[in-house]
This record gives sequence, C-alpha cells and structure tokens, in this order.
Amino acid sequence: MPGDCELRVIAPGVLELTLITTKPPDPARVTHWDFAGTDGLRLPGPQEFQVTADGQTLPVQTTGFKRRVLYAPLQRRDLRIANHLYLQLGANVKEGQLINVTSLKNGLWPANCRFMAKADRLRHSPAIHVNQVGYTTSWSKQAMVGYYQGSMGELTVPAGKFELVESGTGRVAYRGQLVPRRDRGFTFPSYQKVMEADFTEFKSPGEYRLVIPGLGGSYPFFIDDGVAAAFARTYALGLYHQRCGGNNALPFTRFAHGVCHSAPAAVPNAQFTNMLKFLAEITANFASNPRHTARQLKDFDASLYPFNRRGEVDVSGGHHDAGDYSKYTINSAALIHYLVFAADVFPGAGELDNLGIPESGDGKSDLLQEAKWEADFLARMQDADGGFYFLVYPRNRKYENNVLPDRGDPQIVWPKTTAATAAAVAALAQTASSPLFKKQFPEAAHLYLETAKRGWGFLERAVAKFGKDGAYQKITHYGDDFMHDDELAWAACEMFLATGDPAIHRTLRDWFRPADGGTRKWGWWRMYEGYGCAMRSYAFGAKTGRVQRNQLETLYLAQCENEIVKCGDDELRRAQESAYGTSFPAETKRVRGAGWYFSTDRAFDLAVAHQLDHPEFNDPRPKYLAAILSNLNYEGGCNPVNVCYVTGLGWKRQREIVHHYAMNDRRVLPPSGIPLGNIQAGFAWLDAYKQELGALSYPSDGANDFPYPFYDRWGDSFNVQTEFVIVNQARSLATAAFLMARTSVKGQAWKSSAGRIEIRSESNGNVRRMSARLHAPGLDLSPARIVWEMQDHEPALGHVFSFTNAATGSRWLEAEAQLPDGRRVFATTDVAPAR
Repeated sequence: MPGDCELRVIAPGVLELTLITTKPPDPARVTHWDFAGTDGLRLPGPQEFQVTADGQTLPVQTTGFKRRVLYAPLQRRDLRIANHLYLQLGANVKEGQLINVTSLKNGLWPANCRFMAKADRLRHSPAIHVNQVGYTTSWSKQAMVGYYQGSMGELTVPAGKFELVESGTGRVAYRGQLVPRRDRGFTFPSYQKVMEADFTEFKSPGEYRLVIPGLGGSYPFFIDDGVAAAFARTYALGLYHQRCGGNNALPFTRFAHGVCHSAPAAVPNAQFTNMLKFLAEITANFASNPRHTARQLKDFDASLYPFNRRGEVDVSGGHHDAGDYSKYTINSAALIHYLVFAADVFPGAGELDNLGIPESGDGKSDLLQEAKWEADFLARMQDADGGFYFLVYPRNRKYENNVLPDRGDPQIVWPKTTAATAAAVAALAQTASSPLFKKQFPEAAHLYLETAKRGWGFLERAVAKFGKDGAYQKITHYGDDFMHDDELAWAACEMFLATGDPAIHRTLRDWFRPADGGTRKWGWWRMYEGYGCAMRSYAFGAKTGRVQRNQLETLYLAQCENEIVKCGDDELRRAQESAYGTSFPAETKRVRGAGWYFSTDRAFDLAVAHQLDHPEFNDPRPKYLAAILSNLNYEGGCNPVNVCYVTGLGWKRQREIVHHYAMNDRRVLPPSGIPLGNIQAGFAWLDAYKQELGALSYPSDGANDFPYPFYDRWGDSFNVQTEFVIVNQARSLATAAFLMARTSVKGQAWKSSAGRIEIRSESNGNVRRMSARLHAPGLDLSPARIVWEMQDHEPALGHVFSFTNAATGSRWLEAEAQLPDGRRVFATTDVAPAR
C-alpha cells in the first residue's frame, strides 16, 4: 500500500530501501523520492545516510535508484509506485546482523518509515530466480541469479557456491558452483552478470529453496515428477475457464458461472447499423495491400459471399477467444490443430485422461475432448453454401466488458471469408482423419469430414470464380498476414490427408512451397500460422497413419521436415542466448519490441522438432528438451521479477489481467490457468492514468543507451500486449502435455473432487478470531499450495486462514488447493456474522 516501506539486504555490500508511493493525476508530482525529473537524476549523497550493523556504523560509498509502477488497475485509479534506493556499502554486512538505515536529512522519507532488516542466511532474496512450481526429478534443473539496480546497473554476483536446502529444516541437501550466463541480442548492455545454478544431478524429491551465501534464499519449490502435470493441468483448467456455451462449476473450479451465450446468434442484415459501422472501420485499410484486388468488405452488399441463412443460427460452444467473449473462426481452428496434433504425435499425450476437466476419467483423451468442444462449435459456423462465418460477436458493441459471460450480450455472426472457411475446413478435416479421434468419436469424425468437404467445395468455387487473389476479402488482422494463402495451403494439406485425393495433393504443391522463405512472417519467423500447420501435418501424415508413406512426395516431405527442424533450432538458439532461458528472438531484441510473447507457446515448436528422427551422432533432442524446460522455468517464475506468468501458479501472482470475467467477478485474483504475456515493451495507455505509467519509470523504457531492461518490465496493470488468445493456451497445453506424458504421473487417475472448508472459533482475550482449514476426502493436502479469498479481505496463501468475523452480514469464503502434481481442490462457503 502507499506508505509501505522495507529494507532488504540484497548482497553483503548492497542494501535496497523500498518505498511505495502514489500521486494524483498529472500535473501533480510524486510526494516522496521524486529523484528522477526532466533535468536528470538527483539522488541524495552517501553522506545523507547512516547505516549500522548491530550498532556498528558502516560507510556508504554510492547510491542508486530505480522506479516503476507496481500496480495500476483499469477500472478505478489506484496508482502504486515502487521506488527503490540502493546503498553501496564500503564494508560488508555479516550474516545474522541487524541492519538499520536512518536519514541524516529530514523529510527524505515519511516519519513512520523504519528501514530495518536482519541479514538472515535464509532471508528471501529477489535476486534468486527459480521455477516456483518446481523441477521434474530426472530432467535438467537450472535457476538464475541476477538483479537490476537501476542507475547502479546490475548486481555483481560472485562466481561462488550455491546450496539447495530443505524448505522445512534449512538443512543443506546439495552444493554446486555458480557459472556465468550472459544474454545476447539486445542492442544495449543488459543481463551480462547473470549467474546460473545447475542442480540437474540432484534427484531427491521434496520441497527446497536455493540459497546463495550472502544473498539469501529463493521461494520454495518442489522437485517432483508431477511438476509437468502441474503445468498441464493448470493450462487445461484455463481452457475449461474459457469454454462457451456451458457452465463453469464446482468441483472443477471456484470461478463459477452459469451456462453462457447459449441463445442463437443473429444473422445480420442492413438494420444492424452498429455492426456495419465496425465492419467499415476495421476493413478501411484493405487498399494498403496491393494484392487485395477484391472490393472492401464494408457492408453486406460488398460481400462476395452473401449470407444464405436468415434469422438466427446456433453457434453455441467453443471457447471465448481471449479476455473477451468473442469467438474467432481462425483461432478456433488453430486451437483444434494444436490439441489434435499433440494427441496424435506426442507419445502418450493422447492417452492423458486425468487433466481435471469434467470429461476426465471417461476413458477418452482429454486433449481430444477439449478439441471436440471447439470442433462442435466450428461445425455450426458453416453457412448453407459451405462457407464459414468469420466470428461470433456482440450484437451492438465491441466488447461485453461489464458483465459476466452468463449475462452476456445477444450475439451475431460476421460475414464469411475464404480465410475463415479454409481454416475451418483444415481443422475439421484434420480432426476427422485423426486415428485416435475416429476411434473415440466416430460419429463426430464422419460429421466433421462431410462439413469439411462442403467447405472445400465453397473454396474451389470461390477461387474458380474470382481467382485466388480476387477471392480474398480482409476483415481483421486474423488471417491477414499472408492474405488467405496460408489457410488455403493448410486446408489443401488436411483435405489431402483426410481423403487421399491426388488432385488436392497437386493443388497443395501448387499453392504452397515449404522451402520458400516468403512463408515466414517478417522473413524469419518459421512455421507461422497456417503454413506451419500445413508443414506440421504433412510431415507427420504417414507417422500418424493418416496416409501411407508412398502417397507423400519425397522432396516435399523432406522440405517440411527440414523447416520443422530449423524452427526447432531457432527456438533452441534463442533459449541458449537468453540469460534466463526463454526463446525470446534476437530479431525482436534488436528492434526493442515485445508483446504477446509466451514462453511455453514458443517451446511447442521445440517439442515438434523433438519428434523427428536425427542422425545418432548429432542428435539435438536432449538440447531441445533442455530448452523446453528452460522456457517452462521462465514462465514458472525463473525470471528477473519472480512472477509466475500463468495465473493460479507460483508465489507471486498478478491480479490485474486482460480478462472480462476477472474484471467483473467478486474476486481479487483472476481465474487459474490464464497465460500472461511474459515480456512487454512497456505500460499501456489507460484512461485513468494516460501517459503517467510509462513516464514514471526510471530509467526510462525508451532511453537510448541504458533503458529499463526488458525482462524486468513488469507491472501489475491492464495491458493488452500481455493478453492471450486460445491459440497460446492450446500450444502451451500441448507443450506441457508432451512433458507430462513422459513422466510417471501420466497414468495417475484423477477426476476433480469437492473440498470442504472447516471453520473454528478462537478466542484471544476480548477479540474473537476465526480460522478456516480446507479438507478433501482421501487427499493429503499437507504439501499443497492453498489460496484463500474472502469478501472484504486480501487473498492469502497458507494452510490456515485467520480472520475476524463480521458483526453483521454473511461473507463468502473460497479456498483453492494445488498439489505438487497439479491436482486441485476447490471449496466455497458462506461465513455467518458473529453473534
């Protein structure tokens, strides 16, 4: 809260003083520690501080400063600014000493602030970064050590020893040597003093902390074979939270809502003026693409493919595309591709029937169950002529931003396009020809194939009538990167694999050449969108039994496989070049950009490349696996700000995310399983703050020589550049399923069970306290991370939740437990008022 302050011993010779401040809207200034102005940085000198250790004075040599917004929610102004003063000492603090910092200049900080801390050996260190969920027993295990001190630069970490200690006892279980891990690719110095702690050879299960002598210890983490399952089950829970056309309910989640968007959507006409206005606005830039020779799709008369159906159409089901409740056909198709591909190709992934979704335990693949939920919706998006509607959208406004989904707006479908149709054809044909899907859902597979054939006929007629370029009409950026070329290539590939039709095979090779660099976004991003889906499916068409090997063209197959391997090599190199092991591209580093980046999403391409055969003398698969895990680590909290970028995991959790359910429900924390963008260029412009959020950062994000480093640019604030789409969720779930299926937990039976909250009264003098505990029949919750949320209380982590009962009115109370293997238990209750 504003006014909070804290002293931390970062290293024996470095102290960090933190003060949380706020400010009214511009042009008001920060009331305390406004050291960074337009005229540069003006810090108090070393002589203005007195530092004592157990009463003995320690000299201060230099001072430093950094500042960044800590919290800035969207719906109301609540600005909290984290200010950090650094003191470089002339003598080292010793372990166990009590440190006290006072100001020799009146007014440097509020009178009620006390900067005192003990240099405890096991104190929490913000400089030690671990995967807060944990590490799998038999695979590689790395943690990173490094810290950014603003104007004082990076913390110098000695190349000394690290210790693995038991979380409960502090007993040293393992020792190792820190080694340098420098970042490469940024155009300014950053992350050049990061050190790596590798404890791969330690394999004893348990809960541990990483301790660096002189620096302190990390957050607790598990070494457990269930860690991969924890990520897979959390991502599966996130997709369950995104389901549309159904409800979310106990025992599968505490983030409950009723059946949503089940009413038929309207097929619009000229009376839908708001929709026509939106359509004209978003298609206005069509002429910027010289290949877009078709007329602007600004109204219904301009559409090359008029609506056939009239009135209303059932388009229930599917998943909400992102933080909003809309459903985009192209993203729906991509979600299906990644989940079906993972079930067919990743060994054991299709057998997972224990991810904790409602269908778990029914003997059928959970990945395919989630894909089927989407495919059933996608099949309903087909018009009578075989074309597919572009999306499902609110009838009268852009976003349903002030309601829960079960109270959402009436909806409409948007016009058909060849891009949307091709993507739908591809996804349905792929699902229909999946051997495992056909075995488990034969009736649905038959329906999907017939639906795909009708869609393919629509595409053939459209291209024959208007020409390949002339058949395309842009709506939004979805499907517009290569016009519809990549979606058409993908559709041709999947239709060939589903039917074996040699004519479609020839069309595929005519429309798409895998070795052509023009199929890469920006010239370097391989396997992008529809082209990537086509190459992936073709390369594994015979391996999955969809076609015979002799039906494939040998050189074409080799080109697809080669591009897959090169894509895997790209992601491997990027992970190796990152000080923190995430596959953030050097191409993006060079232009100082970031946004919509998700580590385990990018690791999916490593998992795919891992499935291809390589010469035994140069097998990169162990390196691919190591890079997958380093990306997983980054997302799990092994990053400079120690934030777990998947909601519902880790010790340090974001509150403010781009998600309409989270913005409108009763809770502080967002639904679990939602991915957050891992790297952002800066803060978003928000009406309540305008330019303030970015302007408050010191150093500036836009500084030429020493900007605020990218991995450190975190703030708990609404930022659309960190918003996910269901494609990111699907790729990340597929990556986690690839890992989970390689562990002993893959066969663990699990179907979510209900928990129970027990409340006890505890008297303490004249104060009557209450305590709550969570119980689950047949489950030992002692190793679980348990989150508590209560009306009018801050969320809390712990096995016991204590509170003072209200004098009047009942209050809701919720608990969510996550076991080390990702199994979750949810419970809710109402607490009666005190008598």
